[in-house]
Amino acid sequence: MHAMSPLTAAETVRRAAVPILEFSRGWMISPATTARGQELGLLPGRGFWVCGRNGVLGEVDADLACAAIGFMHPEAVRRFWEHRPDGVTSRQLAAEYAGCAYRWAGPALASVPETNLRRLSTLGRIVAGAALPQIGALFAGWRAFPQPEDPAEAVTLTLHVLRELRGGAHLAAVIGSGLPPWAAAYTAPAPRGGAGWVRDLGWPEPDGDPALFSLRRDQVEAQTSLLCVDAYSALDPGERSEFLDLLGEARAAIG
Repeated sequence: MHAMSPLTAAETVRRAAVPILEFSRGWMISPATTARGQELGLLPGRGFWVCGRNGVLGEVDADLACAAIGFMHPEAVRRFWEHRPDGVTSRQLAAEYAGCAYRWAGPALASVPETNLRRLSTLGRIVAGAALPQIGALFAGWRAFPQPEDPAEAVTLTLHVLRELRGGAHLAAVIGSGLPPWAAAYTAPAPRGGAGWVRDLGWPEPDGDPALFSLRRDQVEAQTSLLCVDAYSALDPGERSEFLDLLGEARAAIG
């Protein structure tokens, strides 16, 4: 009988991608988050997603906000970004966005022991700390965001940071491949993707057969993962396995 091979960083990246994405979607698309964005006077739809996520960049031009998000049409980003209410700074909107995550975290993760949440956050922070800031502006901005003491809140922020880590890597891979941002959106795996997702991000209706981009999309996904491998290499094989187990527990807890 052969001994089981040590868990590689590349395999960890592959297996962590979907649970991290799904975990963060739990609070980002929650009714409470949507309601808070409306209370703040942001435009409905993507207003909070644009202004909350980009809030860590500070008071920048909409083109810089567009560069950070990457996949939304520049005119749509500008419309959301320039509709921020008077008297509310970008940093305050980032704090409001994080606050939605924190209020969601306690009830959502109530079934997970605090020791497990703290350990997952610790391991995730090792990964995030090993990544270069050049991987993406939103990743760098959220990595620098103050870490809360509460374990459920802390792990929710940490997983958001790791989501932005892969998001920055994915944007770099898409731009490097020559794949248009709208085509990357069209070919995104479920629950995103398709013509509706393209329109939601402000692009015109796809012209022709965007499915022709699917092969290049597979290559982009592989390159995205490759760009994350160095960061996950900061964990040893045992820590990678532990990270995936704890991540799975947190993902399962939110339903």
